[in-house]
Amino acid sequence: MQFFLFLALLIAAVLVLFAVQNATVVTLSFLTFHFVGSLAFILVVVFAAGFLAGVLMSVPSILRKGSAVREQKKKVKQLEEALKKTTPPRPSGSEDQPPSGAGKL
Repeated sequence: MQFFLFLALLIAAVLVLFAVQNATVVTLSFLTFHFVGSLAFILVVVFAAGFLAGVLMSVPSILRKGSAVREQKKKVKQLEEALKKTTPPRPSGSEDQPPSGAGKL
């Protein structure tokens, strides 16, 4: 936990340093939209948009894998129940007693 806190603080410090060194005002033009802002802010917004797009694109895969895991767990449970029904019960006390001849030297 402390490692992740340290890592987060380190990343925040790097981002602040980046923002201070790239405070230049730039104009971003896309189709008919024009946006004027600092270079650091525009880069952070573009990075966040790309991150969000990547997360949204991976959601279907994550949901599919979760569904497959649930199906496999259900199948394992069914197989375990079928195994319990087909195996004969052990005689009582057989697991407590060592095999005959064990312990004799």
